[in-house]
Amino acid sequence: MMSTSTTIYAQTGNTQLFIDIRERIEHQENLNDKFYGDSPKVGSASDSYLLSRVRIGIDHQFNEQWSTRFSLQDSRVFGWGFEDSAWISAEFEHLENNPQSDPMELGETWLQYQSGLITSKIGRQSIHYGNKRVFGPGAWKNSGKWVWDAAKMRIKQNKNWLDLFYGQTVIHDPNAFSLEHRHGFTGGAVYGHFVLSPEWLIEPMLIHKLNHDSNSYQNKELFYYGARIQWQSAGWKLDSTYLQQRGEVIDDANRRVNSNAHGYHVDLSHRINPIWAFGSTLAFASGDDKSSAENERFDGVYGAADKYYGRMNLMAWSNLKDYGLFANYRPHRDWELQAEYHQFYADEIQDAWRAYKNGLNAQSHHYGNELDFTAHYQINQQLKIQAGIGLFMPGDAIQQAVDNQQSFLSDDPAYSGFLQIQYKFKQEL
Repeated sequence: MMSTSTTIYAQTGNTQLFIDIRERIEHQENLNDKFYGDSPKVGSASDSYLLSRVRIGIDHQFNEQWSTRFSLQDSRVFGWGFEDSAWISAEFEHLENNPQSDPMELGETWLQYQSGLITSKIGRQSIHYGNKRVFGPGAWKNSGKWVWDAAKMRIKQNKNWLDLFYGQTVIHDPNAFSLEHRHGFTGGAVYGHFVLSPEWLIEPMLIHKLNHDSNSYQNKELFYYGARIQWQSAGWKLDSTYLQQRGEVIDDANRRVNSNAHGYHVDLSHRINPIWAFGSTLAFASGDDKSSAENERFDGVYGAADKYYGRMNLMAWSNLKDYGLFANYRPHRDWELQAEYHQFYADEIQDAWRAYKNGLNAQSHHYGNELDFTAHYQINQQLKIQAGIGLFMPGDAIQQAVDNQQSFLSDDPAYSGFLQIQYKFKQEL
């Protein structure tokens, strides 16, 4: 894979122009964004393509209280092995929701008011918090996985703040401007950030997620409550989150299915000097036990995926057990190298994984193991290069499913790689 991104910011007095151009080449072997193996139902099993994204916009500060942003985004994919029809969504009433392609679209565009302890923002915006596991921008996907049309208010005093927001997520339909078609999920949150001491902080959260325009069900309404806790001292860092998921889904037969699920993660790392750091991660998300009347599948809220559950994007924070180790090497302030190793298991192997909505026909819960290497190089203040390679070795669950003749699956190792270039430039108008 390869990628290039350019961002240009310029400010003259109270006005700032920005342009963001990103180019990335990616290659996938024996996997794609929906299926695993060399015989996928849709897409190509061996695929190389170019992702291109351009953002351009203006920030303007009217006075001490009022500011605004207007921007456009153009995201395209060249040489991809998917047809547009592969991204017709059953979740969102068969609208196309394309993660990579959405040409000439409205980008972040909002109006903000700040006075005293309160800041309010309304319009199209990126909403992300903490380590981005619960709320992430999903910016690795070319179109941006999570983009909100929302109203948000922050109450802040010193280092402590509380956010309240409500809005709708944007559907990425490459054939329609987003103001001309419906949104995806409707939802909101109360999210806090409280520094308890120099070592401890806590981020409590209460979250809502709703969709009632689907061909898969009549209505889905989920609620989440929990907290993120972080501790840092003497080079050590502990970062953990726990969320409980409740709610209900009304299916097409008008049956009500209660949701009772949970997810958590615990990350522990130690930077022993400016050059070396080591760490481990444990992530869990419950899967649905088919013998139960409730649905226990945790659905990942509005979080990021690629940064945490292997860079190959085979896994997400749903029906998952992830045991990981990493080593981070910074030989220079502009260089960073990281190696990661993950062992992936299903909580319930008969529950959904990727496009295998009915799970895998297997007895083992071991999806497989992934090894990733990534490198970041900041050439100068404007230009940054990233590269990475990944290897996934299928586990017993995939091998058993292949032996049981599961369709659209094979048990060969999978490979991926990317090269991305990002350029940023600031210039006053």
